[in-house]
Amino acid sequence: MKLKYTLPTTITVAFVLLVLLNLCTTSCVNSGGAYKPRALGAPGEVLLVIDSPYWKTQAGKVLKELLESDFPALPQIEPLFKRTRITHEQFQKQYKTHRNILRVSFNPKERENRVDYERNTWAHNQRVIDVVAKDMNGFVNIVNGHGLKICDYFYEGDMATLVKAYNRSYEALPTKTLADRYPFELKFPKGFRVKKNNAEFSWFSFERIDSHLGVFAHACSLDSIDGFEARDLIQYRNDMLQRQVPGSAPGSFMTTEERFPVTVTEKIFGGKTWVELRGLWKVQGDFMGGPFVSYFHRDDKNNQFIMLEGYVHAPQKPNKANFVREVEAVLRTFKTIDLQ
Repeated sequence: MKLKYTLPTTITVAFVLLVLLNLCTTSCVNSGGAYKPRALGAPGEVLLVIDSPYWKTQAGKVLKELLESDFPALPQIEPLFKRTRITHEQFQKQYKTHRNILRVSFNPKERENRVDYERNTWAHNQRVIDVVAKDMNGFVNIVNGHGLKICDYFYEGDMATLVKAYNRSYEALPTKTLADRYPFELKFPKGFRVKKNNAEFSWFSFERIDSHLGVFAHACSLDSIDGFEARDLIQYRNDMLQRQVPGSAPGSFMTTEERFPVTVTEKIFGGKTWVELRGLWKVQGDFMGGPFVSYFHRDDKNNQFIMLEGYVHAPQKPNKANFVREVEAVLRTFKTIDLQ
């Protein structure tokens, strides 16, 4: 039905808009022009700001090795970050809203070499790192000393951004299905469906024509697991997947690809400490495989063991790192549910 506005209504609407505009302008003025847009750029992208003369020296080599180091536990080599380089002169307004910015400068008058970590400098959900060195030796030393922290700072920022997006907009049915069964919740982005949900194990998937993302969830008492060393967790994972995740061929099942190393680290999210495993999975008895990331939490106070996993199957896709980021971010939305 077409709405017809009368003159008083039009005047009223215009008046309200004028008031809102005035409030917005006043707010911006009072905050010193503090309005900031959302950061631009996809997860895994870094804007590198360094002048050309330095890029052609050892500084460029060190930065390439840092940003283009291998993304962990993929079936083929992919860089941790995709890099776009510009000079300081080019670093104008259109670039200042990029999600991840690494600025490198040399100044012999500096008192010391330094690395400054900043957030939301020019945009929301933005991370900026300034590396200032007195000379080339100082630059190499500072990057070697801070390299892991620099990469982790950007990676964790990407995770935080994805988690915010999933918490803001998510698929209701799988999110509710998991929350109804476990004392915790995960937020599943649009496209995820419930694939299996029984008393022992829950499986959620997002299946496209050329890619398949999956998430597993499981919780039990601590008595169910023999130990919490990496080998114990891998064995527990294999036993669980053999029972719960069959392949397409008769007798086939998902398991860990033992010819590829599994990395073990510690992560903290959702208010809990987790053991993180990254490696490759395969289907025993079939020709399928891909990367996975698993999280295990031991809750001695409540006698509970939690296993979360995200996996990717995209044999025709050359860039699997972003798919791994997506399923990892689903796991990072973990939040305990207050049952009282």
